Amino acid sequence: MAGIVVDDIVDRLVDNVFSLATEHIGPEPGFKEELRNLLDTLYKIKAVLPDAQKRQVSDDSVRIWFTELRDVAYEGDDVLDEFGHEILRQKLETKNQMMDQVCSFLLSNPNRVKSINQSLGKIVNDVAHFDLRMEFMTSIPKIILDKNMDSLLNDSEVVGRAYDVVKIVNLLTSSSNQHVISVLPIVGMAGLGKSTLAKLVYNHEIVQKHFDVLTWVCVTENFDVGWILREILKSLDKFSVGLNAEYAILRNLKKILWGKKFLLILDDVWDVDHVKWDSLQIYLTSINSRIGSNIVVTTRSEHVAEFMETIPRHHLERLSKDECWSIFKNRAFANERIMLNPSLEAIGREIAKRCGGVPLFASILGGIMCFTEAKIDLLLTQHNKIPDLLDDSNGIFPVFQFSFDHLPTPSLKKCFAYCAMFPKYYTMEKEELIQLWMAEGFLQPPPRSEKSMEDIGDNYFDILVASSLLQDVEKDMYGNIAKCKMHYLLHELALLISKPETLMLMGNFVDNISHVRRLYVPFNVQVEPRILFTRDGVANLRTFISEKAVFGNKLSSFKSLRVLKLFGSKITELPDSIGSLIHLRLLSITHSVIEVLPKSTMNLYYLQTLRIKNCHSLKELPDISNLINLRHLYIDHNDIKQTPKDIGKLSCLQSLSCFVVHLDAGCQIGELGGLNQLRGELDIFNLEYVRDKEEAKKSYLAKKMKLYKLGFYWSNQHHKEKDDNYCNDEVVLEGLQPHQNLKSLTICGFGGDKFPSWMLTCCDAMHGLALFDNLIEINLEVCQKCEVVPTLGHLPCLRVLKMVEMDNVRCIGIEFYINCDVGSSRNAFFPALRRFEMMSMHKLLEWKDAVGLKTVGLVFACLEKLSIIDCGQLTIGPFHFPSLQKLEISNISSMAFENISSELSTLTSLWICEVSKLRFLPERLLQNNTSLMSIHIENCPELVNISPHDVWAFCTSLRSLKLDGCEELRYLPIKLHTLRSLEVLEVRRCSNLRSFPSIQGVVSLLILRIQECPNLISIPNLRELHSLVELRILYCGRLTHLPEGLDELSLKYLSIGGFCDELDAFPSLNIQHLNPQLEWLSLYGWANINLPNEIQCFTALRKLCIRKFDEMIALPEWLGNLYSLQKLSLKECKNLMCLPLQFMQRLTKLEWLVIHFCPNLRERCVKGSGADWPKINHIPNIKVDNELIKWEAV
Repeated sequence: MAGIVVDDIVDRLVDNVFSLATEHIGPEPGFKEELRNLLDTLYKIKAVLPDAQKRQVSDDSVRIWFTELRDVAYEGDDVLDEFGHEILRQKLETKNQMMDQVCSFLLSNPNRVKSINQSLGKIVNDVAHFDLRMEFMTSIPKIILDKNMDSLLNDSEVVGRAYDVVKIVNLLTSSSNQHVISVLPIVGMAGLGKSTLAKLVYNHEIVQKHFDVLTWVCVTENFDVGWILREILKSLDKFSVGLNAEYAILRNLKKILWGKKFLLILDDVWDVDHVKWDSLQIYLTSINSRIGSNIVVTTRSEHVAEFMETIPRHHLERLSKDECWSIFKNRAFANERIMLNPSLEAIGREIAKRCGGVPLFASILGGIMCFTEAKIDLLLTQHNKIPDLLDDSNGIFPVFQFSFDHLPTPSLKKCFAYCAMFPKYYTMEKEELIQLWMAEGFLQPPPRSEKSMEDIGDNYFDILVASSLLQDVEKDMYGNIAKCKMHYLLHELALLISKPETLMLMGNFVDNISHVRRLYVPFNVQVEPRILFTRDGVANLRTFISEKAVFGNKLSSFKSLRVLKLFGSKITELPDSIGSLIHLRLLSITHSVIEVLPKSTMNLYYLQTLRIKNCHSLKELPDISNLINLRHLYIDHNDIKQTPKDIGKLSCLQSLSCFVVHLDAGCQIGELGGLNQLRGELDIFNLEYVRDKEEAKKSYLAKKMKLYKLGFYWSNQHHKEKDDNYCNDEVVLEGLQPHQNLKSLTICGFGGDKFPSWMLTCCDAMHGLALFDNLIEINLEVCQKCEVVPTLGHLPCLRVLKMVEMDNVRCIGIEFYINCDVGSSRNAFFPALRRFEMMSMHKLLEWKDAVGLKTVGLVFACLEKLSIIDCGQLTIGPFHFPSLQKLEISNISSMAFENISSELSTLTSLWICEVSKLRFLPERLLQNNTSLMSIHIENCPELVNISPHDVWAFCTSLRSLKLDGCEELRYLPIKLHTLRSLEVLEVRRCSNLRSFPSIQGVVSLLILRIQECPNLISIPNLRELHSLVELRILYCGRLTHLPEGLDELSLKYLSIGGFCDELDAFPSLNIQHLNPQLEWLSLYGWANINLPNEIQCFTALRKLCIRKFDEMIALPEWLGNLYSLQKLSLKECKNLMCLPLQFMQRLTKLEWLVIHFCPNLRERCVKGSGADWPKINHIPNIKVDNELIKWEAV
């Protein structure tokens, strides 16, 4: 059983007593005496804690003693915190006669410290009953973390799974996969690394290229279909947070996934029933019909694997003892300079053998050594205990408890246990997690330490990662660790340790939370505040995280709260009583419609973190200059007009997401000057309000060495309203020189003619150091007066470069690569650049190559994606891109395109739009790029043929060919039939296209779409296209018949209509035998046309859309034969009068009815009163003219 940890609270009490004693609070001998007594009592308790900590595991009476001590310590922490808060209040609000007022406060509360003393005295007296030994700690445990964190996060170092990765990658990318969605389970016991293997597959280069979209969902015990769909959408669209309506989720997912091949990882599926699994599959196939998508399921259950698999499951085997030794050694001794002697290695190998082939155990046991100074002694003394550590008969592997017990400090143990309050598989953001630990008081620096609380938290986080107690670490593009998760088995341990202090409501009824210190309320849990949040019930809460507004008017009852985190659109306001939460250290409000932050917030003098994000109804913040302990302030520029005044007074501030400059006193850029502890990201807006270089220099950005991302923004209007006093952009930017540690720089709206000298200088002349060699990302946007781009080719780490709306730049010359005035010894330029975007450079005529440089070596050696958008006058461009994979070209001349693409040989994706005078694709482009998988050409009105040359034999990898808006296109390639890998062929808005060549040999074709080709007369035989699942032929006004061979296909999705007006009947489908396969049918009519009778044979049909059948007055009763129908859409049928009663009642599986622009039906389907409402009110979801009039959740 895990033990209660109280050492950190006791230590904090000691620190607070010392702090209070040093305050000049006047001659109050009684109070001083109580403080001395309290300090003596705390020292006595500290002396027995180590022995009590060991005894509580096996002695229930000691455990009860610990519980009593914890409760009294928490109460004492509150009392001393209140005294400290009162001292702060008096200092800030009533500077006159402050001493007398503090003394008055203490005199009015004399018994509170005395009461704590008495309670602790009783606890000390109980020590004699337990015969606890006193152990005086002579020094603080030394934490050694001798690991390079990068080595712990490198997937390439995963041991023993290379064969598994290759096998699964081959299965997922096999051309024999002909299901719309295939399912591959990975099965194995806990700790074998199923999720790690899935991650290796997910990140594999072949998989990343094979699938258009990849997403990952951790499932948890309850297989909730609605929740899984929400999580998929959240992972693909960050703006969808808070979106819960089923129809909205499905609509957005369809926009993202339709026509794309996706890979979904369902991680850690415990159990699932047929109904829920079938429901999820139906939703996913309705969202995307394309063959070749895959779901990888990780599970411990053979039953789950058998039930879900369409591809034979992959069993994950145990590792060998040598592989376990490799993991253990790499964790424990990776940076050791001494060789292990044979006897120690023998012990280590024995430990590895006893891990039973489970990599998680080897990783955790090695992690214990990672931060232990006396690791050799630990290896010698503990190896005999290893066999028992792997016995999970009690539900939790003892190896996890062993690892927890060897964490070097009580505070670190508390940090680990704190993570239990989040749901399983919750993605924790490192920065926020550290701030939560800090708010709870876990990160107090030791005496005389120069480390900040954030530095300690950073170190603690690294130790937990090195110990494998936190896993699945993700880095941002700048190399910083950003996120992590906790293995579900370790989450169970954290829950066990933190009980009963931690509670996450999961739908179970709870009427008393008085014992709870940390509470998490998910959005989908029903809560009755009147019952749950009584005054006494919430008085002990220290952390409250909620996804819904559940506290009502009871917020003042949360009197011990340190953390208040609220997120979700239902949260509309905060009461003024929030100002009474004097212990609050962290306040976070995100994704809400809150309009005002109460003025009482300025009374939260202990507040360390204030996070107000994605609250778009909020326009300004109250005065926060009194929040002198504030260390982290996160606000959105889009949500507020100006930064709170006098932010420069917040000398502890370390994080400031944005600063909005204003002319008012207290809002000028000099407020940043004294904030030298700033770290992370900072965006500075409204720089037009900075007068000159000297004022800009008052920000002292060059001293802020921990800032890694900076954005400089001038507003869009400032050049139109130019004021000579406030619009000297060049000198202002000159004065904003950042520190050379910077990794990301954005300059937007800059109105100067040239960039500052600190951008144009390659090195620091005084020190001989390279300036800004750490830059990874540069964004230059709307710098409309600049005529020359800065020299950037020398930057060794630059990976992302974006230039937008630099309208005055006519030539990108040699100076782009090298500063010729300074010179350089480098012979490689842009050595690390991977993504380069140029957009809306309207006057750009020439982009020179670097070949003119005598010393030039490799240029753009690593560039993978190049986007040139809306640069209409560009005629000349470079051609040396040895690694380019993705080329996006829009609104440039054909000459520039041919020039840029002339030497390419590594392309996989080509997108061309609005390229003037382009008649054909360059012959060499298709010949040289044999890996080309996607060609999309849009709005190139002069394109006559893709290529008149016989080059298609080189396009063996081509999977997608899309042509849209090419009005002069007359021919498709004659040898189109040779593209045996082609999966998607789409031709749209090509008005001069008359016929198709044969496509019989395109055996991999899954999707064929032909739309709005008004002169197309015929479509060739489709008989041999056995892989085809979707066919769309729409608005081809000269077509009089459908292509032959439809009766040989196994279509699932068919959209047809809008044919020749002279036809008086819908062309024969002649595919009645397809009814077992066809699931989705869309029919588009025209004048004088009725529905074809054949569709009544499609009894497997799940979705039917009927559109523009103007002659149809009533739906035929035989539609009731479509007993599998789940969704019926009726659109633009202006004469449709009513819905037949029997027909609607026979469609017993119908879940959706959509009516759009059918004026007669709109009146008859009014909810409650319409004539046809009784016929349809049994349908769960009804939408009329974009209004959802009835809806039931997933």
